[in-house]
Amino acid sequence: MRRIGSEHEIEARRKRNAKIIGLFILFVLVIGTVGYGFFSNPANSQGEVPTDSGVENGQVMGVNGRWIANVNGQTLYFTESPASTENISVILSSDIAAFAAQPLYISSDNTAVINEIATTLGRYTGRLQQACYGTCEKDLPEKNCTENLIVWKDSSTNRVYQQDKCIFIEGDLRAVDAFLYKIFDLTA
Repeated sequence: MRRIGSEHEIEARRKRNAKIIGLFILFVLVIGTVGYGFFSNPANSQGEVPTDSGVENGQVMGVNGRWIANVNGQTLYFTESPASTENISVILSSDIAAFAAQPLYISSDNTAVINEIATTLGRYTGRLQQACYGTCEKDLPEKNCTENLIVWKDSSTNRVYQQDKCIFIEGDLRAVDAFLYKIFDLTA
């Protein structure tokens, strides 16, 4: 049988139990924070390249399933390897200077394509925005080849070509990375 205690004894037990639970929760939080700090630091992972980079300027290196390049002190990340993009036709008359501090529009419904372009070219452009090539029913600006516009189309054949200020990328993500490797003049 459980002993009946006075109000004072019951209150003392409740406070003691609350302190024990509070200390346990605090212990778990501290251990979790320390563990996260030691075990999730990407610079400590085997094969990881620090952002200030062991990758030489203009070279591409595979690290943990991604491809990393250092371009003038900026670390760029790619999904596809340079080897997987070698045989993709890329015909461009522009280089990265054509995008410098200029607005860049992207016509694509594929989020992966938009993200891949935005994370690499976005830091060099004045502004990056989704748009439509020609007329469209979406609430997006309608653009043509008089402004910097990248048009991505899903296709079974990968190729990249330029017409005035429009760059047409047909295919999959490999074609997007082939374009990016070419625009940054990167090698494996």
